[in-house]
Amino acid sequence: MHEKRDVTAPGIVVLSSSLDLLHMNRRALALLTQLEQTAQNVETERTVTAPLHQHGQDIIETLQARLAANNWEPFHHYRAIGPASHTILLKGFGIPDRRGLSHSRIVMLLSPHRPSPMPNIGNRESSNGTPENSHAGTDSPRAIGL
Repeated sequence: MHEKRDVTAPGIVVLSSSLDLLHMNRRALALLTQLEQTAQNVETERTVTAPLHQHGQDIIETLQARLAANNWEPFHHYRAIGPASHTILLKGFGIPDRRGLSHSRIVMLLSPHRPSPMPNIGNRESSNGTPENSHAGTDSPRAIGL
């Protein structure tokens, strides 16, 4: 039962406002390792991988703007990273601190994302006998749902 929980639980990463790694759980490390984008050993170097770095940078920009406006409300940004076969959904939370940016934190939840196929979409045939997916990218009434 413990193993199943580890597979379904999100990965958790906590970063400082300078993108220093403060915490990374095993699940986050496993998900990032699957992407094969971890250039350095996260445990020893305490660095942030490229996909997390860019998402963190975007959150820092929002944190700076919100702190300048005296907006202390937490917020979140979403981003998907990785190829379709190993897509990871990043949900990054900006946690502002009234003492300033250097005390603010970024918390990221990492979850595997496998888009489910749309039902009844595939190799159906249209009324003229051609496969519907051959119309992909056109603006026919059938393609836009009319």
